[in-house]
Amino acid sequence: MTRSPSIMQHALALFNVRLVLQQIGLALLVFALSVIWLRIPDASAIDVAASILLAFIVIGIAGAGESALILRLADQERTLGRLVRGTLFLLLAVMLWIACDTLLNHLQASDSLRAGYLNSQFRHSRRNVFSYEHVLLWLGWLWTLLQSFCIGLIALITVTSTASCNPGRAIKRILHSVAYWIAIVVGIPCAIVLTNGLMQWTPAHGFRIETLSLVLRLGISLLADSVIACLLLAILIAYVRQENVREFLSGDTSKADRSTPAGMPEESQPRTADSP
Repeated sequence: MTRSPSIMQHALALFNVRLVLQQIGLALLVFALSVIWLRIPDASAIDVAASILLAFIVIGIAGAGESALILRLADQERTLGRLVRGTLFLLLAVMLWIACDTLLNHLQASDSLRAGYLNSQFRHSRRNVFSYEHVLLWLGWLWTLLQSFCIGLIALITVTSTASCNPGRAIKRILHSVAYWIAIVVGIPCAIVLTNGLMQWTPAHGFRIETLSLVLRLGISLLADSVIACLLLAILIAYVRQENVREFLSGDTSKADRSTPAGMPEESQPRTADSP
């Protein structure tokens, strides 16, 4: 018997250049439409109506595009109902992330007071290690780690709800996945640190050099963030596809989709063949 591939092997098989380019293309399209939306004036009722209409179009394109990408990776049929459901889940995910980010930023605003208090609690001989700057840095790492866990939790709920035949069981399995949480703890902080470092660095060699530097830094940040996001998405989809196959094999069609999972024979094809 051959050993079945691991989750990471399955995820790496799903992760490719096409996936990254599709994610970048969708992000650039949504960004361009958002810039157009911000430039629509609100001087009249027609302008306000056009602004509201374009806002719904941007949300629809972003949600449907990302849902179509998720469903394609999961080898699920991209029907209108699934695209609408995926868009709603993605919109809910954005709202949850805004709420979590607002709460974490509110709590992080008092880090200077916490760092000063914690520094004062250590003996004088240990304050070189547990200095105010070090404690403040460690608190920043803590908030970044909490942000990563929030993103990972919201992402797994959104992706499984969009593409899984049994979201509850898929969520339960991914919550116990060491590989997924290691990727979250390593990947998302790396993306945050790299993006912040590139955006805060300026060459200071004139307008043309700074403009070229900004374009290059934005491009590198977009590429790096897309690679990490697509890798995390591939890991989630690898779990989702395995759970979809298990759901299909279990014969529980009350919750399972009617479509045949990837790697399984079609309903019209025989599952066994006569021996010659």
